[in-house]
Amino acid sequence: MENRNASTKGLLVVILLALLLSLPWVDRAFYSRGEPREALVAQAMVSTGNWISPPAYDGAVPSKPPFSHWLISLVSLPQGDVNEATSRLPSAIAFVGFCASLYVFLARRLSAQAALLAPLILFTSSEWFRSASTCRVDTILSVSLSGALLALFSWSERGRKGFPWLAALLIAFSALTKGPVGVVLPLGIYSLYELLVCGITASTITRIALRAILIAIPVVVLVSGWYVAGYLQRGDVFLEKVWYENFARFASTMEDEPHKHTVFYLIGMLLLGLLPWSLAWLWLLVRDVKGSLVKCRSWRSVWANATPLQRFSFLSASCIFLFFCIPSSKRSVYLLPAYPFIAILAAESAEVWGLSCKRLLAALSRILVVFAGIVAVGAVVVVAFPITPELARFREAFVAVVTTRKVMLVLGLVVALRAWGRDTVRELQRSPVSQLGISVWLTVVICSFLVVDPLCYQLSPKGWLLQPSVMDSLQLGKHEKLYSFGSEQYGMSFYLKTPFFGASRGIPVGSLVFVEQRNIERLKSEIAPNVREVARFTSGLEPEKKVVVVVEIEPS
Repeated sequence: MENRNASTKGLLVVILLALLLSLPWVDRAFYSRGEPREALVAQAMVSTGNWISPPAYDGAVPSKPPFSHWLISLVSLPQGDVNEATSRLPSAIAFVGFCASLYVFLARRLSAQAALLAPLILFTSSEWFRSASTCRVDTILSVSLSGALLALFSWSERGRKGFPWLAALLIAFSALTKGPVGVVLPLGIYSLYELLVCGITASTITRIALRAILIAIPVVVLVSGWYVAGYLQRGDVFLEKVWYENFARFASTMEDEPHKHTVFYLIGMLLLGLLPWSLAWLWLLVRDVKGSLVKCRSWRSVWANATPLQRFSFLSASCIFLFFCIPSSKRSVYLLPAYPFIAILAAESAEVWGLSCKRLLAALSRILVVFAGIVAVGAVVVVAFPITPELARFREAFVAVVTTRKVMLVLGLVVALRAWGRDTVRELQRSPVSQLGISVWLTVVICSFLVVDPLCYQLSPKGWLLQPSVMDSLQLGKHEKLYSFGSEQYGMSFYLKTPFFGASRGIPVGSLVFVEQRNIERLKSEIAPNVREVARFTSGLEPEKKVVVVVEIEPS
């Protein structure tokens, strides 16, 4: 009974901390290029009723399968409109739900402290925290793919009795979020794990391959329904997009080769994504290399003495990293499915490291608490005494994003945490590693609340675009569609709730074109020599500030 009460309190702590790192930030203004691009697809689903392959920006086929867009649309249906909060809510819910599920999964297999530390390490890692309140497919994919792997591991522990329906369902979600990689990666990793456990023989290879095929059959049947419907609706253009986004990307044969990087980029981004935890672990790794650990124990002996969960976690994290090293297109968020397994390994080793590196971890904890305090005091000073135009603008942004609702929500969660999780938090504070974890969480909350959110708001076009004077000058009522030139204006299309198309020769006279100021002369030479400026607005911070001009095409 005592263990059950402790587990319940630990679960409440995980849920409350995860909520505090995700829910208050879902309504921030869009400030990046990718978020409104995904939100536009859901916006088209809700407005047109096309849930198979709605027209994306410029009428194109969406670049991703629709599962994350379905979730956004379902959340948005009650109010009939897609906004920033509803477009990010599925990611936040998936983030909280996965962290809670990870704790429940580990509570049966690890010590109480390690089970609590793993989700704490996971959701305070900078990359996972950033993705928790972002309108992108990455969080949904990571939760589905990682959850499928953990479900397959649990099925293996039970002697592979019955059919792993949960794993198959999560694999289907993964495939409907990102494509075939959502099927290949989890089944490939699990098959390799089974092969290493059972031994490499012809009979085991055949048996493991048959298991993977049997799991894949219902997944393929479920997922192929959408692909068939998409082809019937869009035709060959749909197949070309599927091939381009999945097979051409993996084979590095894309014409534009987006996000082209080397393997060293992924290594660096993984270390940055695991901040601040990677700083401590790098120091410990260097210390162990110099010490007697490596001299006395080979990697083979370490593998032989590892628990099944440790082996599976190491294999999963390694395979995910190596898999995404293959294509030339590399992004830091591709590695998100590896983070839960890195967190599991880190949590298990944290107790040992905490005993041997007490001073280091305690010092890092104090540094983070002091840093969070300095940030809080600095933000209060900036808001109270904006002595320069830049600080005055920061103050305006801070007032705009720090709403009463957000403050009350955060305070309510903190009060609930103290009331429900007092004993568990006190238990955590006995370990220097746990102190570090709580310090990281506190620092992330304060920095995001006081600094990151206001800065992101200043990068958004929302405040400039939706001013009454700008809206009146645009006279959107007489324009069924708008045009962009030189760059995609995803954010403009989302906030104006109007389809955008790429400007080309022959667009009707009187059309509005959104163009960055640096591209106006090229617009005149390539599209229309006579244009009239209708409005302009600015977004961004110096020196990356962008000036977007809205021009009307006039007769030649």
